Amino acid sequence: MVNLTIKDLFHEPVRVALIIIGLTVSLLMVHIGIGMITGVLDESKRIIKEGDYDAYLIQRNRNIIMDGGRVSDDIYNKTSQINGVEGVDKMINEWIELKFGKEKASVGIIGYDVKSDYLKPWDCIDCSEKDIKSDNKIIIDKLVNKQFSNIKTGDKVKGGDLDNNLKIVGFCQNNQRTGNAVMWCNLETAKALLHFGNESTYLAVKLKSGYSIRDLENDLSAYEEEISIVSSSEMEARIDDFLLNDFGLASSIGILAVLGFLVAMIVISTTLYQSVVDKLSELVSLKALGAKKSYINNILINQTFILVSISFFVSLILALFIAPFLSMFSALPVNVNPYWAAFTYLISLILGILCTLFSIRKVHKTDPAIIFRG
Repeated sequence: MVNLTIKDLFHEPVRVALIIIGLTVSLLMVHIGIGMITGVLDESKRIIKEGDYDAYLIQRNRNIIMDGGRVSDDIYNKTSQINGVEGVDKMINEWIELKFGKEKASVGIIGYDVKSDYLKPWDCIDCSEKDIKSDNKIIIDKLVNKQFSNIKTGDKVKGGDLDNNLKIVGFCQNNQRTGNAVMWCNLETAKALLHFGNESTYLAVKLKSGYSIRDLENDLSAYEEEISIVSSSEMEARIDDFLLNDFGLASSIGILAVLGFLVAMIVISTTLYQSVVDKLSELVSLKALGAKKSYINNILINQTFILVSISFFVSLILALFIAPFLSMFSALPVNVNPYWAAFTYLISLILGILCTLFSIRKVHKTDPAIIFRG
């Protein structure tokens, strides 16, 4: 049966090549669409994954650490005195407008304690954390080059409504937020830019072994009307939910993946149905000669399996090759996740086989006597 399946499928190589090209392009749309979603989610949660923290203290009416908010230094002082707390860092995580000449860009700002043992700038390019220990020095993601042409290390930008002069001491990468660059600076610089007083956006807490978040909630119960205490894993889940639903990531970019699947299924349905119509006499003759339904079913299903598999792996290779360039030149990062790729393959096969059932139904509904009389 394998030989018959392959021989029948590749009887018209040009048609098969066109089918594979059509499926490959549509599945490439799926990979890129899902890759953009996972890319944005991964980059937005990177600060949590890179930070060695167990919990976050955020303003009571805020949902995630990027929502802004204020947490007073009184809460910081109280938290740092708790025996079960190994360390606590003040964090500022906001948005700010930078100006470079006549050009403007909205960027994320991360202000943190450069003495922290739990968080450091990642993926730095020709720079190090010591470069931002002094005030008004920043490290910024290279994505800013899309807004500021010809900007380089040593250049100065203006930030905030007071037009503070900020010196770029280096660039980093893989630190974006919904298509915008993110910059690092020390806590005092961030406070000056955003007019913070004795407060921060949130507190990041490292707990000692044996001390739980529930224990932390009990020890900070006096502040329960001011703050919420969220675990690292829950914060990641909240960010996913915010970006997918409130921000509209799933509906805006996810439509690309849905369209890709739709086009792929149309290609499979129409081409296989036409193929069955063209070879209906041969397939019905097999049935007349005593071939079981399962035998004919397997021929068509195996052909679908071959077409989808070839197209999927070609599209995956193309996506892996294209993704870094898209991340470099587009506003959104593209990450081709192996788990989502496997899910795409499984869904493609299932939908492909379901579409094949229409063609199979055509064969089994046709009376062999009609073919022989014709």
